[in-house]
Amino acid sequence: MRFLPLCAACLWITTAASATGPVSRQVWQPVQEYFIRIQPGKNPTPIEGTRRLNSFVAYTHLGTDFGFHGPAQHTIQWESDEICVHLGQDPDSWAGLWHSLSGLARETGKTLNFAAPWPEFIRHRFQPKVSSVMLRAKGSGRIKLEIKSPEQKTLWEQSVDIAATTCETYVLPVPTLALPNAKLINWTAEPGSEICVASLNLGMELPAVPFDEYVFATSYAKLARCYDSASGLVKDRAHTEDGAFESMASTGMFALATVAASLPPLEMVSPGDAARIVRNIHRASRALDRPMGLLPHFVRRSATGYIIHPGTEYSTVDTAIFYHSLLLAAEALNDEDLKQEMASAVDQIDFKALRLPDGTLSHGLKDDGSTLLPHGWHDWGGETALVMMLEHIVNENAPKIKMERPGQAWQGTGFITEIQSLFYPDFDSDEPDALDGVKWLSARRRMLTAQREYIQRTWPDSLAARTGIYGLSAGEGEHGDRYQVGGVDLPDQSMIHPHYILMSAALTDPQETYGLLERLEKAGWFTPWGMVETVSITGHTYLPMTGSLNASFESLGAYHLFAKNRGIPNVIYEASRKSPELRRAIGLFYPSERPPLQSAELKVPGTEG
Repeated sequence: MRFLPLCAACLWITTAASATGPVSRQVWQPVQEYFIRIQPGKNPTPIEGTRRLNSFVAYTHLGTDFGFHGPAQHTIQWESDEICVHLGQDPDSWAGLWHSLSGLARETGKTLNFAAPWPEFIRHRFQPKVSSVMLRAKGSGRIKLEIKSPEQKTLWEQSVDIAATTCETYVLPVPTLALPNAKLINWTAEPGSEICVASLNLGMELPAVPFDEYVFATSYAKLARCYDSASGLVKDRAHTEDGAFESMASTGMFALATVAASLPPLEMVSPGDAARIVRNIHRASRALDRPMGLLPHFVRRSATGYIIHPGTEYSTVDTAIFYHSLLLAAEALNDEDLKQEMASAVDQIDFKALRLPDGTLSHGLKDDGSTLLPHGWHDWGGETALVMMLEHIVNENAPKIKMERPGQAWQGTGFITEIQSLFYPDFDSDEPDALDGVKWLSARRRMLTAQREYIQRTWPDSLAARTGIYGLSAGEGEHGDRYQVGGVDLPDQSMIHPHYILMSAALTDPQETYGLLERLEKAGWFTPWGMVETVSITGHTYLPMTGSLNASFESLGAYHLFAKNRGIPNVIYEASRKSPELRRAIGLFYPSERPPLQSAELKVPGTEG
C-alpha cells in the first residue's frame, strides 16, 4: 500500500464552516511528539533503549506511559527531537516503542474506545472518534504499526515502507468501530531498518457541535480523565496510577463541572450520572480523617483506605475550594440532603484553633494533624478570599482581617485574581468591597491587560507573541518535575501556563477568546485531550501533562465563557445566588443589604470590542 506523505506543517486539518451550522472537523491528537526538554545550562543526555523510563516524568500526550520494546531495543537512540533505530539484518533485530492508550500499561481494565475515546459518561453526540493514525518518520526500512488489546491480541496492524532523507508524514486509516477496547499502540522497526521517528498521532474526527460547546467539552473531558470512579477521587495528574496522589481541590471542582455539564443547555452528562458522581465524591470525602475539620491537600490509598499523602498538609484553601464546589453542586442539583451534609461539614471546621497570633487563618496543619502551619492567609487575592468566606459561612462575626497589598496579586500571578470568580458572580463588580475597599472588576481587568501586554512587550518576536497566547500563572514547570509560580511582576518570564486564558475568559469578548483558542488548536496547544500545561515562549517545546488542578480551572472557566457567549443563565452563578451559605459568605465583602444581582450573565463594559 502506498501512503501520501503530507507536509510537516500540515498537522491540523479542518473542513470549511457550513452556512447552516457546525460541521465535523478533523484534527490531530499527538500520541507522542518525541521532543527532548533540555534544562538550561545542561547538555542533552542521550536516552538508550535499554533504559527504563520513569512514568512520573516520562509520559505520552495522552496522559499514559510508554516504553521501548524488542530484542534490539539497545540500538534505540533518543538524542534530539526524534527516536532513531539502527538495525542489522538478523531476524531478531527489531525494536520500537509501545504506548498505552488509556491509563498505565499495567492497568488492563482501562482501554480506549476509538468510536468514543473520552470518558464513557460523556454523551455520544459530544464524543470525537479516532479514524486514522499518522506517523512522521525518515530514513530507510519498514515500520509496522499495531493496535493491541489488554491481552496483547493484535486488533489492527499495517506496515509502512520508509525511504526519505527528511521527515515525511504517513496517514493510515483505522477501522474505528472495530476498536472498542484498544490498549496499546506500538511502532516497530523491522530488521535492516535505519529509521528516525519524530511523532505518532491519532486522527480525530470531531462531532458537529458549535465551537463554544466543544471548548467546554474538551476541557471537561481532560479533567474527567483524572477521575477514578472506584474511589470517587480525582488524581493530581492523569499519568499516575489510581490511588497514588489524589487532589481534593480537583475532586471538588470536578463535581461542580460535572453538574454544569449535566444541566441544560449542554446536557453533556446524564442527570443520573452527574448525581452519582457527586454522591460518590461526597462519600469519599466523608471517609477521610479531617482534623479540625480540614481536608487533606492530597491523599493516597493505604491498606485501610485513603489517608493524607505523607509530607503534604491538611489545607485550609483546598478545603475551601472543595466545600464551595460541593455546596454549589448540591444547590444546582436541588439535593437538600447533600446541602445539609455539606453545611454540617463546614460547621465542624475549628476556625478558632486555626487562627494565628497575627489574626490570620493558618494555611492548615502538618500531616500529623495537630501542628499548625506558621503561615497565614494575608496576601490579597482569591485564595485568601475563599478561606475567609468559608469561615464567614459559620461565623459572620469572625475577625475581619484586612489583606496585604489590596488589589495586587503577589508577584502578579494570574490565577490569584480569578479563582474566586469560578464560584461567585459578585466579584464582577466595581463596588468597593467592605473589607479592603477593592474594586475587584478593575483589579481583574488590570491583571488581564498586564498578562496580555507582558509577552508582547518582553518577547515581541516570539511565536507566543504572534499567536497571542498569555498566562503567567502557576503550574508544572517546563520539565514537569516541579511546581512553578510565574507572574507579570517578575522579570524575563518565558514559560506560559495557558489555563489563565480560560480562567479570565469571562472578562473578554467571547469571540476574541474563541479565536485565540482556534489559533492554539492550529499550533497544537489545544487538542482533543485539552489545553497543554505549559508552553515555552519559543513554542519549540510544551508540556502535554494532564494536570487536574489546571484542568479544573479550565473547565469552570470554559463554562463561564460558554454561558456568557450564549447570553444564558449561568447555572453555577445562579446556584451561588440561591445558596444561603454562599450568600452569608459573600457578606464579608458585600454585606447582605446589597440588592441581589438581577442579571443572569455579567456584561463587562469596555471589553466587548
